[in-house]
Amino acid sequence: MSERKETIMQLVKSLLITTLFCTVIAMMTSNIWPSPFYEHITISLGYGYSAVLCSFVLENNFPTLKKAYSTVLAMVLSITLGTFHASLWLNKYEDFATLEALQPIVLLGLIFTAICFYYFHATEKTMLAEQALALSKRKQLEQEKALVLSQLSQLQSQIEPHFLFNTLANISALIELDSNKAKLMLEKLTDLLRGSLKTNRNPLITVEQEIELLNAYLSIQQIRLGDRLTYEIDNQIIESISLPPLLIQPLVENAITHGIEPSAQGGQLMVQFKQENNQFIVVISDNGVGLESVPPSKGHGMSLNNIKQRLYDLFDGSASVRITENKDGGVSAEVTIPSDKLLQLNREYS
Repeated sequence: MSERKETIMQLVKSLLITTLFCTVIAMMTSNIWPSPFYEHITISLGYGYSAVLCSFVLENNFPTLKKAYSTVLAMVLSITLGTFHASLWLNKYEDFATLEALQPIVLLGLIFTAICFYYFHATEKTMLAEQALALSKRKQLEQEKALVLSQLSQLQSQIEPHFLFNTLANISALIELDSNKAKLMLEKLTDLLRGSLKTNRNPLITVEQEIELLNAYLSIQQIRLGDRLTYEIDNQIIESISLPPLLIQPLVENAITHGIEPSAQGGQLMVQFKQENNQFIVVISDNGVGLESVPPSKGHGMSLNNIKQRLYDLFDGSASVRITENKDGGVSAEVTIPSDKLLQLNREYS
């Protein structure tokens, strides 16, 4: 919402509240001075609207004027305009034909105008305090997100060497056993490193880059496990969107390590990216040994808790990861992020 639109909405709100105050004052004065009610409400609105409009004009056209001076000047102008307006309606009555006779009206107008200014001053202080609190919360949230992404970058720098050393050890072992497989694994490792360098440790990577890295990673695992591993990556995302790195790969690694690798016959891994009901969803499913067959010592609670915590911090508790056991065997991990929250994160780091 633009600043101009917010200012106009605030003016409309002030006029509506002032109208309510003026109606109450008019009901009171109609009991004191018997005359048609429309005269009372018109005179009351004259004072009230003069106060609001004078304050609005001074604040928007003389923003450098001190608040105290602006308030006093606005009160003087509104009393002057309100009294002039009231005299136009009351000069037909002998009791209010002179300026001296208008003194009770002026006094009442002064009291009413002072109440209006006090109310709007208190409202403005509350609004400024709420804005300051909202700004503070937003800054705190941004700092927390920056910290999470920094921790994520540190985690990435720890995981890559670990995976790199393991892969190099596999290549070394394959050189003598099967040089062709060793060469192929080295090529896939090169693809993975090239893809990692391309992202340049950015806070976000595109879905396409994520899939590129997953393909390289799974190709290496497929060479290592042979026919015991088949995989498929299904990308149904049409629009270009980015997500934090290392949210999907650890879940894929868990599926292989704890689901497919312990199975004698191996298994199939499916990674699916999709959008449904304003939700960005990634599903990693396997037909491996399932949850019950995983020994407690080989659980994947640490990486899963890490992902849950990062999702919670990055998306204000609105994103989630859910682990379920498939009816036909194996496990599915589903990451769900509200599309608007993900787009907001994309805008913040664009």
